[in-house]
Amino acid sequence: MSGVLVVNEEMRYEVKVSRKVLQTKYGYTWSRDQGDGEYTGICDRKRIDKDEGYEVLYLIQVLVNKHGLDESGKDVHEIEDALHDSRLSKVVMGDDLIAEIEAMLHLNK
Repeated sequence: MSGVLVVNEEMRYEVKVSRKVLQTKYGYTWSRDQGDGEYTGICDRKRIDKDEGYEVLYLIQVLVNKHGLDESGKDVHEIEDALHDSRLSKVVMGDDLIAEIEAMLHLNK
């Protein structure tokens, strides 16, 4: 599924957020981490590795699409900062991350 994130079966998005928009302070890798094992199917698609730029982009795109946010700056940075907030350090599943970020950024008003 190149270029498409499936957090759950209802949400499939083509990634349009550019990696150039992401903040350099997070030092993403742009390939699978050395710590990543073999692809494990659906669980691997739902678990977000916050160090892998492509996975971060996919998660951001879900939130941008869902809430009609801007994909070119401030909104992306707010999502990115929330994703890396220490309160979410142990949260790795896409659905959980989305819910937590929505709450942190008050997106479900």
